[in-house]
Amino acid sequence: MATYQAINACTWRNGSWIPGVTPNVRQGVYTQANNYENVGVMVFDLTSIRNTYAGYYPTSASLHLNRVAAGDWGSARTMTLYAGNQYGIPAVGSNSNVSASRPVKVTTGYNYTIPAGQGAKDITISTALIDSIGSGASNCLFIDCGSSTVNYMGFTGRDDLSKIVLTINWASRTTACGAPTSCSVSSTLSEGGITLSWSGAKSGTNNAITGYEIQYSESTDNATWGEWIPLTIVSTSATSGSVATSPSSTRGNYRRFRVRTRGAAGANYYSGWKVSTNSVRRNTVPSPPTTAVASPSNYSNETITLTWSGASGGTSAIKGYQIASRTSTDNSTWSSWNVLATLTLSSSGGSYTPNVSRTPGTYTQFGIWTIDNLDVFSSEKISNSIYCDITACAAPTSCTVSATVAEGNITLSWSGAASGAGNAITSYEIQYSDSVDNSAWGDWMALTTVNTSATNGSLSVSPPTTRGNYRRFRIRTRGTAGESFYSDWRISSNSVRKNVLPIPPSSFTASPVIYEINTVTLSWSGTVLGTSAIKQYVIQRSTSSDGTNWSPFEALAIVPSSATSGTYETNASSIAGMYTRYRIGVTDVLDAVSAYVLSNAVKKNSPPAAPVVSCPMSGSSTYNTTPRFMITTGNEPDGQLQIVEVRIDLGEWHNSVDNPEFFSVSGYLGNGVKTMYQAATLAPGNHTVTFRCRDSDIESASSEVTRTFTVLPSPFEVITENLTHVKAAHIQTLRTAVNTVRNYHYLTPISWNEEIIVGKTTIKNWPFHILEIRKAIEPVITMINGFDDSSTFDVPPVTWLSIGSGRPRADVMNQLYDLLLTL
Repeated sequence: MATYQAINACTWRNGSWIPGVTPNVRQGVYTQANNYENVGVMVFDLTSIRNTYAGYYPTSASLHLNRVAAGDWGSARTMTLYAGNQYGIPAVGSNSNVSASRPVKVTTGYNYTIPAGQGAKDITISTALIDSIGSGASNCLFIDCGSSTVNYMGFTGRDDLSKIVLTINWASRTTACGAPTSCSVSSTLSEGGITLSWSGAKSGTNNAITGYEIQYSESTDNATWGEWIPLTIVSTSATSGSVATSPSSTRGNYRRFRVRTRGAAGANYYSGWKVSTNSVRRNTVPSPPTTAVASPSNYSNETITLTWSGASGGTSAIKGYQIASRTSTDNSTWSSWNVLATLTLSSSGGSYTPNVSRTPGTYTQFGIWTIDNLDVFSSEKISNSIYCDITACAAPTSCTVSATVAEGNITLSWSGAASGAGNAITSYEIQYSDSVDNSAWGDWMALTTVNTSATNGSLSVSPPTTRGNYRRFRIRTRGTAGESFYSDWRISSNSVRKNVLPIPPSSFTASPVIYEINTVTLSWSGTVLGTSAIKQYVIQRSTSSDGTNWSPFEALAIVPSSATSGTYETNASSIAGMYTRYRIGVTDVLDAVSAYVLSNAVKKNSPPAAPVVSCPMSGSSTYNTTPRFMITTGNEPDGQLQIVEVRIDLGEWHNSVDNPEFFSVSGYLGNGVKTMYQAATLAPGNHTVTFRCRDSDIESASSEVTRTFTVLPSPFEVITENLTHVKAAHIQTLRTAVNTVRNYHYLTPISWNEEIIVGKTTIKNWPFHILEIRKAIEPVITMINGFDDSSTFDVPPVTWLSIGSGRPRADVMNQLYDLLLTL
């Protein structure tokens, strides 16, 4: 325990210490003292006291005062005690007034009731005031009861300071902890959490570290700060530490922190505060672009360009932008945002090509958010609306056919088509139109629909069915939006003409018509080109054995040629009598074949049939030295005329054309024509006659017909009238001669009615024998004269002489002799 006397005591009046006014310290207004306001002050030098007991702290204290008989001493009065700081109090022995301010109050006033009556008064000082005495916050302890117009109270002490005594009981001091020497935040600009770190704290005497108390204060300008606000308490015994914390919740505001060390001795022994050496500012939101324009505002399949400008960072620089889109069908009610992209871009503007809805009737807007380096997003900047309209598909830019003249299918090709907005390609519709002159066109006719989503394509198409006509095509692009949004028609830039066949030769002949050697020459001319050049000629052949019934045509030859005429040699049939005919067609460069033209028929020559020889009978005899030969032409299969040829023995051939004098019917003869050949005078004897026919063109010969015959000398005895006596022998000779002649002419011999026997046959029957002979001769004459249509070698008409009766007269016999020698 220690007692301390006041180091000074005085009264206060009008801002000055007034020494020597009264030996007592007064409180209240002392009206008898010239209306001065008198306030008494007792001063104890707390700084000196604390220095004396630096290692201790006050546990209790009391104040001893000596109340004098002054003022309303018969009643209790209230005294107010303060701890504070005061400088410039005059010394006790000073007699001068000194200008000085009242002491500055550190603590609130603590009121004490001073009992009534004079004498010593002791009061116990409150704990709070004792704590102030030990805290070092003040350098003095003083009384200031304020003014009172009614009562005042005085204490002895001005001249005798021992009457004012402060008694303090000390205990061993527990010292406060030491505040951290370093305190800072990890970032001066932050969007989220930061770290507050400290170090250098110390424990106090009898006061181990138990933790740290942390507070924060905020500012709008990093200069003027608001009040400190508790943040947290960190329980730890370490001399350093950190805690996760955050910047101000108000963007742009600053936040600083302070830390004090807490110890086991309690709040009185906490350290002082350590304010962070830096502050953290809450990141401000970046600004969105001031302009955002999407173009074009109406689109179909165009590329959309989004541009923006005027963006800025807040307290953090621009890092990039987020682009999103939303759609609407009425430009009023919008879908939620759909993020399209996040761009890294530090500039205040930019451009982007977004993917957009291609659904017709859809509005689209774009939102742009500025992103700073702390990944803070600005509010969105919404662009203008763009509208996707349904547009028609685009027709192909090219449509052509692969050939302008065609026989068969060609290729129709197209390219350059395009979808419309909201109208993807689904197919192509194709039509055609025909024309006879490639100028005036008929109606368009539906051809087909090609299902494909490609922008180009091809199709096998045909030319018109009518040769020489033209066909063009048109095509349009069909899309998902339906017929109202099909493209316009694209007409093919060229047309295709149906190939006009060449006209086959106007003349096509085979020669020779009848041939002996098997080579036949085919000749043609008068071919007329169609719409294509001539490539070749196709020749076929057909055969017939009768010229009526023909075999199917078979391929014979292909003759490459572009000329309109030509020849070709071929081997014809080697079968005699076989007919051959040919047909020829023209093939153009498109391999189209014209109609066929038929040639004449040619025939392998067939020799005429051997002539029919009606006489002489081979081996027969005649008495005629210029004998007649009866010849009938046989069939000439080729339809040619015939030349009849006759040769006697080894003599020259006589023919009906060059030697007409030998033939009754001369010249070229047809089939079955009868002619009679009369030989030149022949010597009696055996002879051979050969017959044949030649056809008129080829002159091929028939087989030969040979007859042998004998020219007999006259068997007749000369009968002279009235001299020669006609005998039975004469009749018999006549009979023999008649049958010889008949035999020569292929007539049967006569069986005579009566045998004539020399010396026996009666003469009376001889006229009948003459008649019988005449009758036997007449068929020969009839045969000769009726054989052909000519009378050239006919037997002159015979007028039979009268026979008479009895023996035949000489003239009758000579008539018969002469006649038989000419038959």
